Formats: sequence, C-alpha cells, structure tokens
Amino acid sequence: MIKREKYIASIREFYNSDLIKIITGIRRCGKSVILGQIKDEIEQSGAKCVYLNLEDRYENNFASANELVECVLKTKGAKYVFLDEIQNIPNWQEACKTIRLKGLSLFITGSNSKLLSSEFAKELSGRFVSFNIRPFVYKELKEYANELGKDFSLG
Repeated sequence: MIKREKYIASIREFYNSDLIKIITGIRRCGKSVILGQIKDEIEQSGAKCVYLNLEDRYENNFASANELVECVLKTKGAKYVFLDEIQNIPNWQEACKTIRLKGLSLFITGSNSKLLSSEFAKELSGRFVSFNIRPFVYKELKEYANELGKDFSLG
C-alpha cells in the first residue's frame, strides 16, 4: 500500500490540534486509506485511538449522534478519534462538536457535498481544517505498479 506522504505531511501538523480534521475527496480517491495510515502512525507512538467505519452499518449502527458520542467516550484513555464516512450518522455535526469539546483530536472522512456544505461550514466556522484528497497522480501510479512488480510505462 502506498503511503501518500504528500497528504499525510500536511495533516500531521494538526494531529494534536483541537480543530476537526476533515478529509474529503471524490469517491474511491483514498480518503479511508489515508485515515487508516494516520491512525496507524499515531498508534505507533503509543497513543490510544478510536476508529469507527460508519459505512459498516452492521458493526456501527448508530441511530443518533448521541449514540455515536457515547460509544466514543466509553473508550477510556483514547486521545484520537477517527470517524470514516461520518455523513451516515443523523446529525453528525452535533457529534463532531461534542467530541471536539471533550478534548479529543477528531479526524473525519466523508462526502464532499455533505461535509463542506455551507450549513456545516457556518455551524463549525473556525473549528475545522479541511484536506482535499485527489486520485493517484502518475508518480503514485508508477510507485504502486513497482510495488506490485508490474511494468508501468506509457506507449
């Protein structure tokens, strides 16, 4: 798996910030992979993390923002929270505000249109930083092909 250092480096300086870290981008561009790589990096430093894939409605079927917050807060000692596909939770904005107010470092991924809507931006103005992820560029495609032992050339 290619570590997308270009993106992670820009996010890294916010790891301990009280700002909500929002990772957005088009479908299948690698948002969840980058979120997982950040979580792994933070855990390697010994910190305790909470990671929830909210697209998995079997494992993480929260009916409300309150249920999500309760689940996150019951993990004692956690300092970092990673919520993948947050837009799947009703009133997710309220959950984000509450988790942030509890002093946890919060990272979220999701749909561009839902996460960066004017309503959300107004509600959390000054309380978040956004990172837009793009699909692989040529250099990354070549690196990935090399990792897989495949020839990657044009023409």
